[in-house]
Amino acid sequence: MSGPRRLIGRWRRCAPATGYALAVLLLFWGPLVEGRVLFFRDVALQYYPDYVFAAASLRGGVWPLWNPTADAGAPFLLAYPVDLVLLAAFGARATLRFGVPLHLFVAMLGARHLARRLGAGASGAWAAGLFYGTSGYVLAAVNLLQIFQAAAWMPWVLSALALCLRKGTPRGAAYLASLAALQASTLSAETVLQTAVAGGVLFGGRALVRRWPLLVPAGALALALAAPALAGLAALLEGTRRAAGFAAGEALAWSAGPVVLLEAFVPRLFGDVHTFSRVGFWGQDFFEGGYPYMISLYVGPGVLLLAARAGAGGVARRLWVLALLGVLLSAGGHGPLAGVLEAARVIRTPVKFFLLSTLALCLLAGVGLERRRPRRVPVALLSLPLLLALAGLLAFAAPDLPGRLFGALLPQLKDPGALHVVRHAWPSFFVPSGLLAAASLTVLGLAPRLKAAAALLVGCDLLVVNASLNPSAPARFYELHDSLRGLVSQASAAGRHRWFSYGVANSPGVAFAPELFRINADSWLYYFERQSLWSRTKTLDGLEGAFDEDRAGWAPEGATLSPAEVHPALYRRIHDRLRGANVRWVVSFQELPADLVSPRGRAQVPGVLTPLVLGELRDPLPRAFWARDCAVGAAPAEGAGPGAPVHLAAAPANWRCGGGTGATGRVEYERVDAHTVRLRATGDPGFVVVLDGFHRSWQAFLGDTKVPVLCAVPRYLALPTPGGARDFVLRFEPRWREPALVSCLIGLIMAAATVFWTRPNA
Repeated sequence: MSGPRRLIGRWRRCAPATGYALAVLLLFWGPLVEGRVLFFRDVALQYYPDYVFAAASLRGGVWPLWNPTADAGAPFLLAYPVDLVLLAAFGARATLRFGVPLHLFVAMLGARHLARRLGAGASGAWAAGLFYGTSGYVLAAVNLLQIFQAAAWMPWVLSALALCLRKGTPRGAAYLASLAALQASTLSAETVLQTAVAGGVLFGGRALVRRWPLLVPAGALALALAAPALAGLAALLEGTRRAAGFAAGEALAWSAGPVVLLEAFVPRLFGDVHTFSRVGFWGQDFFEGGYPYMISLYVGPGVLLLAARAGAGGVARRLWVLALLGVLLSAGGHGPLAGVLEAARVIRTPVKFFLLSTLALCLLAGVGLERRRPRRVPVALLSLPLLLALAGLLAFAAPDLPGRLFGALLPQLKDPGALHVVRHAWPSFFVPSGLLAAASLTVLGLAPRLKAAAALLVGCDLLVVNASLNPSAPARFYELHDSLRGLVSQASAAGRHRWFSYGVANSPGVAFAPELFRINADSWLYYFERQSLWSRTKTLDGLEGAFDEDRAGWAPEGATLSPAEVHPALYRRIHDRLRGANVRWVVSFQELPADLVSPRGRAQVPGVLTPLVLGELRDPLPRAFWARDCAVGAAPAEGAGPGAPVHLAAAPANWRCGGGTGATGRVEYERVDAHTVRLRATGDPGFVVVLDGFHRSWQAFLGDTKVPVLCAVPRYLALPTPGGARDFVLRFEPRWREPALVSCLIGLIMAAATVFWTRPNA
């Protein structure tokens, strides 16, 4: 009998992880099995291009802290060890394909582990992990990779805190410090803050006070381990709009009003966000810019009802407080904590704080699943799933009924777009969600031992509703169309110059093929943005850009254009800025002024009737050139703020470049890697001007002699040259890098020594 018992024991140990793996496989079958790629929103426009750039730098032996491919050169930081290892070992495409499923699996295991720490049984803990990983917030955060990665580690950090408080061992403190540092390295400050808040609510009070002699060293160790991320983040913030603090309106943008919060329990209330047109989604009026920041908050009626079974005693009370706090914070400008959020202007988008509510409700559902004799639950709450199913049936029979009943409060329900969603989406999701939640409660009531089956029913609801949040595209999605690839190749052969592009969103009047409206899938929109080389996607083709889009406030001052300026009809206003940033090639769906930009070719992108035009600026400044007279200022001292901008007086009249001849001077430019530039200057005394973004971490050398790095308007580099033939080397050398890496190494040694050289039961 020992053999069968041993097999049963192994199965029980492996079953939870196996269940999670199956859920992850279902959610990301395309990337994992079929080789498809994720593309939605920031994935295509920022994260994947950054992955490609970082992977190339890592293969060259450089941990990149400067990105020359975007914004005419700007600071860059990727400090998350998991991404760095995956990128160095497997490249950008594999990291994008497998990194997201890996983190989802980690999130599920972490929530299960935390639920066990909080006293849930085996079935309840497994259910909590399943609910957390398939929740709308966690899956919606995939296109915001930093938030998603930090959310995956959040339950692990809280579980380590619980262990540290309970046992009070140095080993537990080392685990806590390591996990906290790992989460901080994702650079998702809002999620790290929410983790700290959750820890205070769940474990605050006497336990934290009693263990302060252990928690203080743990915090110091975490800071040491996270030093590269924290120091790099401080440098990254310098001179950005985010560092100056967002205006009150921007800080409170994407606050979740009551109707938005209702979507957490009502499936597809607004319809499907992944539409090509406005048909199929009617929630535009409830979100900034007409689009949700978190595309789903759904945890469903099943999770809410199971959470209600947990009662309000013991740990459940603290979890309910945490859930309520998350709701109040995510309400932002609509709630009582607007003043608190407005004061913290480095952080924006209050809806991010709904992660607190999501985690708390999933843990409560796990606790409630285990309760054999739950306290009495209000009849109104018990009737919720059946009412939801009934609403779905009524929507199918009379789609105009919601507008008649609630039109006074929500006039949007009377719009044709809302009627389309009510008729086609509500019945398909309301009925199954309501019935699955009701079936889960029925199973628990009739057969309490079938807790796993009850959890599966609720998990099925979450999987069905949230499975389409992260669509994938064929592997060729990121490849340029043949006609456009030829134009790009010809232009690139003309020498090193920067590119600027207008995307579909900035080009009103673009004509699309009629079949795209019948398909009505937003994958085409992101495909068009990729084909137009918009934002950072040009990095995928080895190109460098200037004035790329900056939605999050991370770009250096003067490195981007305002949204009002990025319009082809207003090209004349930005022509001189593009020319002064070494931009030679402009991609647009609309014709640009012929006296400023010469058309060099057209490409027909599939699905777009309007051709994509490649234009060439007639007289862009070269990447580096000689100038006789240049009013410049010295680089500010380390630790000082950015210097005042100065004026570059003599460009472009007195320059020669790229091997050309002239009486005044010439400069040859060679980029060695992300951190190194070589310059060969020949000519009279003057200045070598380099159109790479200025930063006080740039160091210049003439042989072994250090040369001042000066700032030229609006944000570029200038080096004084004594004349003659001179070879300069520019290196990006942040002073924080070496001390931070040494601090991290010392922290790793201390953490490893604590874990391996202390007794587990100390």
